[in-house]
Amino acid sequence: MIGLLATLIIIATTPAQTTRLSLPFQGIWGIIQGFDSGETHVRYAAFALDFVPAQPKTTPAPKPGAPVTAFACYGRPVLAPADGTVVRSNGDARDWPAYRKGSDPGNYVIIEHAPGEYTEFRHLAADSVTLQPGARVRRGEVIGRCGNSGNAGMPHLHIGFLSSINPIVTRPMRFSDYERAGPDEAWHPGTGFPVNNELLRPRPGPSP
Repeated sequence: MIGLLATLIIIATTPAQTTRLSLPFQGIWGIIQGFDSGETHVRYAAFALDFVPAQPKTTPAPKPGAPVTAFACYGRPVLAPADGTVVRSNGDARDWPAYRKGSDPGNYVIIEHAPGEYTEFRHLAADSVTLQPGARVRRGEVIGRCGNSGNAGMPHLHIGFLSSINPIVTRPMRFSDYERAGPDEAWHPGTGFPVNNELLRPRPGPSP
């Protein structure tokens, strides 16, 4: 763990983000793993985020052996958060059974938005990625669907904001045009940097 103070220092010293990033989904989603957390969002992946769609608190998690389609995330469209060019992609991987991590890279899309600013989407569903390197994408365009490929363990949406793709290194990412659920159960403007367990949704209405 790099710690909150170190995280703030890194955010403060990272070159200013030039790309306006929108949330890569429609509807209400929650963050199940935030910056510098768990076993996987560390070191080069310290500034990645994992999302799943929001569900009632009383909704039980699918049991081991349940099909991946039993997860609310599975098959949901993943949207390009900004205009850009696909620089890496893979769509040939399978979906692994729920609660089992695969040993392959899985299905993914990496989009370049500006020099030193890329977004990376992992664990996309089998047969959902058709974009090839060189393809241009527009903000809001479907680039794949949420799945359980690679080492996901269970269906979720993994996004990283990268400063480099060789090697892959994440950097802090700031989102725009979204709202977060507050403790008063009302919606409030997003702070820019989503945190663990936060519920988010795109801001209603067209983006500027």
